[in-house]
Amino acid sequence: MKKVTIKINGQSIVATEDSNLLEAATIQGIHIPHLCYDPRLKPFGACRLCFVEVQGIARAVPACSVKVKEGMEVQTESDTIRGLRKTALELIMAEHCGDCLAPCQQACPAEVDIQGFVAHVNNGDMDQAAALIREKMPLPSICGRVCPRFCEQKCRRSLVDEPLDICGLKRLAGDSWLNHADPPTPQVAQESGHSVAVVGGGPAGLTAAYYLALAGHQVTLYDAGPELGGMLRYGIPEYRLPKALLDKEISHITTLCKEVRLRQHLGEDFTLDQLQTQYDAVFLGIGCQQAQELGIENQDLRGIYTGIDFLRKTVLQTPIPLGNKVAVIGGGNTAMDAARTAIRLGASDVMVLYRRSREEMPAEPIEIEEAMEEGVHFHFLTNPTAFHGENQVEAITCAKMELGPPDDSGRRRPVAIEGSEFTLSVDTVIMAIGQKVDSELLSSL
Repeated sequence: MKKVTIKINGQSIVATEDSNLLEAATIQGIHIPHLCYDPRLKPFGACRLCFVEVQGIARAVPACSVKVKEGMEVQTESDTIRGLRKTALELIMAEHCGDCLAPCQQACPAEVDIQGFVAHVNNGDMDQAAALIREKMPLPSICGRVCPRFCEQKCRRSLVDEPLDICGLKRLAGDSWLNHADPPTPQVAQESGHSVAVVGGGPAGLTAAYYLALAGHQVTLYDAGPELGGMLRYGIPEYRLPKALLDKEISHITTLCKEVRLRQHLGEDFTLDQLQTQYDAVFLGIGCQQAQELGIENQDLRGIYTGIDFLRKTVLQTPIPLGNKVAVIGGGNTAMDAARTAIRLGASDVMVLYRRSREEMPAEPIEIEEAMEEGVHFHFLTNPTAFHGENQVEAITCAKMELGPPDDSGRRRPVAIEGSEFTLSVDTVIMAIGQKVDSELLSSL
């Protein structure tokens, strides 16, 4: 490569002809402010901070886009340049989403490169799209169906019309990859000689097992259930997440593992101390398998289920005598899953009782809308206070609520209206008000 001599701030330096000026200056230890430059990419001067003055050019230009020529003379500091940089920095600070990580990627809990995989989809390269997703999250087909879509809430396309269907594109890429007769698999590192026990076969444990195996470690996966999947299998209905697809996606993880041990309960079939003796490391991904309860009168009556217990029994095809009138308590996705599952099981009158208004419901709007379309009735600003019945639940006493000041969640706190109690007759109650980690299991570790 031909070498040329140029001057920067009066200092002569030798640089490669036709290289970019910013890189040439940086190599020589001359600092030119910049943000967007990356030597792996074609320079486009988006940040406008690397402005310099080049003799013979009437206006300031970005150093990253200027080619080095013999005899070039450059000034990196002047009142004009400082003014331009100040203005550029003010613009970046005012609205800088396009100059940093994309807002959709920042909103993604897995930090998936959304712009990257969408670009691959646009180019028709589904394998590359799926591979890029799986760098951060190994279950693209599953995530594309059940993800809460935090990314879409921050999609900048909303400034124009509406957000991209990011999850739909993720599902498309994942399904395309799965439908290969022999899907391309990522490179597995050389064996490390280390062994790891992963306890829990839900999304956390499966993800840990996948990346640990790719890193060359020998992974043994333990799970208490008869099949892997955790809440993906036992907490999400078939109509939202087909179990055949779940099995297919999980199989690409388990083939990387040394061993999978099912129906193994922590604290019963093995202990943490035993695992720490047998393996170099242990990952606990036990999830939130214990349902929260309301703590109100007669909640132990027959016919009262928790949301996760009800959904698990449905997946395991355990007979559930629902009757006709089913009340689902809660406003999240589990409550919507329970209500829509009850409809599918033949209940003729399914109602959701939620103590806030529809606007405060944490469930996905599409889940609420589809539940309504399927015939689920909603009682908003309604809070159960007692269950009634001899051995079987027969009725619920409820109080009407009004919204007060916001609580710690940012939603307005529901406050009971004095004298507003009323009774609803029911055959079955499903409490879907949240899950938590099994504290007894933790205390045994």
